Amino acid sequence: MKKLVLCAAVAVFGVPAAYAQSHDWSGWYGGINAGEGREADFDLSAVLEVDPATSFFPAPLAGGTFPTNRSFSGDGFVGGVQWGYNVQNGGLVLGGELDLQTSDISSTISIPNAPGGAANNPEGFTDLKFGVDYFTTARARAGYAFDRLLVYGTGGIAYGKVEFDRNYRVAGGEIRDSASSNRTGWIYGAGAEFAMTDRISVRGEYSRVDLGSGGFDTSYSDGTIGRASIDTEFDVLRAGVNFHF
Repeated sequence: MKKLVLCAAVAVFGVPAAYAQSHDWSGWYGGINAGEGREADFDLSAVLEVDPATSFFPAPLAGGTFPTNRSFSGDGFVGGVQWGYNVQNGGLVLGGELDLQTSDISSTISIPNAPGGAANNPEGFTDLKFGVDYFTTARARAGYAFDRLLVYGTGGIAYGKVEFDRNYRVAGGEIRDSASSNRTGWIYGAGAEFAMTDRISVRGEYSRVDLGSGGFDTSYSDGTIGRASIDTEFDVLRAGVNFHF
């Protein structure tokens, strides 16, 4: 009976273990990817400081300070390139990867009567648009290979550009402005990659990107000043193909 159990154990575990070493993930690779940025959170903390001698804002708003604290969500396409290097020891695979992504992740909202509310600005509104123009990451990867299937976790540094557009509708007309900020943050995630051949693999990956908080200061022709701080985080779901060298 013990021999039968031992033979069964070898059949179940020994053969796959030996087979798991048939594909080698070691070496350089590069590829392309595409996917979606989802659950993007833009947390806005802003203050509008209206000039006392303003020519745009209604008289009740002149010289006033109007704070805004709001959260917005959005999504959009992401796509780009990646390149990296793996080292394999048994089933353990360690490596590093860089990627560069273009993005149209964005969120747009219109706030009626802002600033000042319906009593002071009945025909007014504020249009706000937030967006991630691009981001790049430098990450470590650690995973385990089951022959041609590699399951891994990843994490590292993220860097990207966040854009902010505003359009105020007030008694004196419309005021438009825009600003952008380059941010440094972090990224973590997990994925799975399958080697279709010795040179070509396909993969799917989830990651969470946090570009931190950045400030935007803008001024208008009447002397009014807008100050804003925006915290930006988003999920990324993407598929890709790699070419191994």
